[in-house]
Amino acid sequence: MKNVSFVVPAYNCAATIIESIDSIFDDNFIEGDEIIIVNDASQDSTAIVLKQLKKQYPIIQIINNEENKGCPATRNVGIRQAKNSIIFNLDADNILERGSRIKLLTFMQDQQADFVAFGEIHFFREGKDKITHKWVCKSGTWSLADFLAGMCVPADCFVYTKASWEKIGGYWEYEKGLHEFWGYVLKHIAMGSKFATLPHSCYYHRYGMQTSLFLRENYQSQNISSLMATKMIEPFLDQIEEEDKNYILSEIGRKTWYDNIEKRPIRVKNIGIGEKGKVILTHEEKTAITATKKQSSKQFIKQIIKSFLQNTGLLALAKKTFLDYQLYKNDRQLKIGFKKDIRTLKSLSNQTVKRFELNDNDMHPCLTDKTSNTNFDTHYIYHPAWAARILQETKPEYHIDISSTLHFCSIISAFVPVLFYDFRPADLRLSNLTCASANLTNLHFKDNSIDSLSCMHVVEHIGLGRYGDPLDYGGDLKAMNELQRVLAAGGNLLFVTPIGKKAKIAFNAHRIYTYSQIINNFDKLKLVEFALIPFEITDGGLIRNAPPELADNEDYGCGCFWFKKEER
Repeated sequence: MKNVSFVVPAYNCAATIIESIDSIFDDNFIEGDEIIIVNDASQDSTAIVLKQLKKQYPIIQIINNEENKGCPATRNVGIRQAKNSIIFNLDADNILERGSRIKLLTFMQDQQADFVAFGEIHFFREGKDKITHKWVCKSGTWSLADFLAGMCVPADCFVYTKASWEKIGGYWEYEKGLHEFWGYVLKHIAMGSKFATLPHSCYYHRYGMQTSLFLRENYQSQNISSLMATKMIEPFLDQIEEEDKNYILSEIGRKTWYDNIEKRPIRVKNIGIGEKGKVILTHEEKTAITATKKQSSKQFIKQIIKSFLQNTGLLALAKKTFLDYQLYKNDRQLKIGFKKDIRTLKSLSNQTVKRFELNDNDMHPCLTDKTSNTNFDTHYIYHPAWAARILQETKPEYHIDISSTLHFCSIISAFVPVLFYDFRPADLRLSNLTCASANLTNLHFKDNSIDSLSCMHVVEHIGLGRYGDPLDYGGDLKAMNELQRVLAAGGNLLFVTPIGKKAKIAFNAHRIYTYSQIINNFDKLKLVEFALIPFEITDGGLIRNAPPELADNEDYGCGCFWFKKEER
């Protein structure tokens, strides 16, 4: 079977491209294939992620555009460099199914086709295991009439000969890429390439405003979708029936014909209207839509407010505010004192220029904050401070963090690029920071591939179900083994966990380990430093290079371990 060249354009795709490239190596790559990634002058952490991918898969070729060329031009750049005669398109936010390569190439050979595509597109937002809907395209060979029969046509993932790409002049380099795939397939079919789709095959298409080039460009200008499609179909209007040709070229048609193609398909000479595909909603999506429709407006608003509070971190603040109001209502002395303070402040405001409104309706009592000292959680203040100091010493080119507190990755990204991975990915957007999904008990990184790694106050939770993960008594051991596996020779691991004199599970909050348990579990690594954060603040704050015996005095201390994998 012939070798293929996978060509992947990459623009601001730091959060998605690892999963896409991993899907190539998941039973879709053979010796002699090549992978060409073209970084189109990305402005996020894509370049850093590509370095990590290159370390995992040295066979990857990376090309860097000096300026942002747009997706079609970037695709052409990669294809020109391809050495193999077959091109396999994959976008940096989409995912291949296992075994796709051999199925498509076998089908291509059997059909003696120039260009083949998947018969189905499975759309998802959160993960490919949560499909929202499917496009089921016409199976077999396509005519131009089939392609112009409706919106449900193949997109993104294609396999075609490099000779056919050369024959049609490659991708049209219009704008940044609106309708690039639609126009590319149109050119192939209209210029005589044999195009066919493989039935009962699919790839996974990520969609949404943040990832879809089509949506980003289409919503920038009214009617741009049909206007771009008009520009692309004009060279082939001699193949269109006269009435439909005039409709496309009319003043109104130019702006609307493509968007209305489902209701008014375009007829081709000697064929008429072709066969079109269909959109299928999954059962879960239908159920969700039905539930949403049945939900009262009051319930819906309540749900939206709760979701907003959770997603913005304000839920804890809302709970505190509620408790403060309860104190205000039920504690007579607090209530008297609070009202006295209001009267005093109003009196003071009358003696100067008023700059703010001060009304009883805007009261927001904070009655539990009058403390002699500022209280803080010693575990979660000191351990990120310890880790940040070590990173300042080691000065890595970039750092990978698995599920530690978001305060850590967000702050250290100010001085070192950070790739943050969590079982529940965070929608945190900062320069030098990329957030994506990972399963700590089955990390997608290659053996010995990460130079600078941290996982702090995390492993003690694995397998206890607290964060929606499955119950697994030995989940923590799997996680620790994974951290050792992916750490590169000479690499540094910063590991933090509760520690004490007795090993136990406080279900379902966390585990507490003994010092010797952690050392024994990380037997493939060398300990560089042990730091202890005692539970009682009077016993000290952050104790670097602490004697291990101190941990045996704790019930719930915080152990900070700096491990290193020795060079071989």
